[in-house]
Amino acid sequence: MPVPQEFKLSVGWASCPPIKSLLQIMQLFSFNKLWPISAIGIFSLTLLISLFLSLHSPPPTAAQKPRILAFTALQMRGSENRSPLFAVNATSWVRRQLTPNIDVIAPLVWSPNGQRLAFVGGYSDIYTVNADGSRLTKQFAEAGCKAAHFEIAWFSNSQKLVFARSCNGFTSDAPGSESLYTSDTSGIKGTKLVREWEVGGEPPKTEISSEFYLSGDGQQVAFVKDRNIYKMNADGSEMTKLTKSPDEDIISGARDLFWSPDRTKIAFLSGAYPKQQIYTINADGSNLKNLTNNPQNDVYNGKLLWSPESSRIAYYYNNKPGDSSGEQQDIYLLDINRGTAKNLTQKPRNYDEISWSPDGKFIVFVAGEFNNQKLYTINADGNQLNQLASRLEPSVISELAWSSDSQQIAFIFNEIQGDKSNLYVINRDGSALNKLTNDQDLNASHPVWQPQ
Repeated sequence: MPVPQEFKLSVGWASCPPIKSLLQIMQLFSFNKLWPISAIGIFSLTLLISLFLSLHSPPPTAAQKPRILAFTALQMRGSENRSPLFAVNATSWVRRQLTPNIDVIAPLVWSPNGQRLAFVGGYSDIYTVNADGSRLTKQFAEAGCKAAHFEIAWFSNSQKLVFARSCNGFTSDAPGSESLYTSDTSGIKGTKLVREWEVGGEPPKTEISSEFYLSGDGQQVAFVKDRNIYKMNADGSEMTKLTKSPDEDIISGARDLFWSPDRTKIAFLSGAYPKQQIYTINADGSNLKNLTNNPQNDVYNGKLLWSPESSRIAYYYNNKPGDSSGEQQDIYLLDINRGTAKNLTQKPRNYDEISWSPDGKFIVFVAGEFNNQKLYTINADGNQLNQLASRLEPSVISELAWSSDSQQIAFIFNEIQGDKSNLYVINRDGSALNKLTNDQDLNASHPVWQPQ
């Protein structure tokens, strides 16, 4: 006996392939003889169909999820300029203003779960806000800091922040400071000062000789003190000297410290600019290595960029020693395990803004002189160089940002006509170039993708 007509009408999706197949199976085996249709039978059948449908329904894909970008935009409001924070859907261009009355500057940092943003507001305060604009909260306020600079990281629980603040101490007799804070954004324990050391001034304070450098997960902090590299936990515990006295000459010339994404290594440059060497040291203090080990090396720009899997470092290298213009540089990849370097671009010119895709397969960068830059991607093996956004006139391109699924790239483009900086997004393969800002935005900046 076929399935009753009233049951067919009660499930309008009975014609979809999985359900249709199930109904055909029921008819084939004279389902009514084995399981008479009744209220209980129909209820059980509904459960069976729901289970069958769930097993055959494809899971939602990343493409089905909205891709959200946070960014700031300088706008003219009456006689004043303001820089509020926005969140925009990269597909529909629908956006939400998150901070109507706060001027926002970098850094902007999404929580790991993508539900909240931490940022600097008013040039010296730390705020958090939900992705929908609710629960805007000031987590830290401090006056009297000269030329404040911040670094922010979320803990993996998306509730706790660690942030480092630098106050310039080299512009007057008064010393500056390097300070480290933790903040429980749930509001239970509030914000706590972990460490503060003075630096600069006259006579100069030397309690610390670098900024605090945070690991990506906020758990660890590295810094240079007393001519050695140290690390400690974000709460200030277990401070450990990683380098030893024979290496003081190396460390005294160290510029910036770069944590590997897996927190097992720290990379840094040392030596008189521009003749610098690339070093790494394990986070437990072992295995200090000079990876370039060539006094003729001319590492340019000073930025070292770890690959997502922590096995390679991208950097700029000048092929013509002594040339400080950057015209002779290339992008190189350094294999940490093998200690070998590879010329990735093989066409000396000005390169900038290098950024790894989260899947580690591509690098995006800009090339060309100032006001004459173009956007490119290249495979991490050095093959398949592609120019993106070729219909845009060469101009200043900056602040490149990959989406978390490595499919899209956001960037800031300086419009030649109108002298505005706009936010654009483009697919990795060069398709679907879209402008996400509008005529009210004088200068967009700091694009950061929401984690998915």
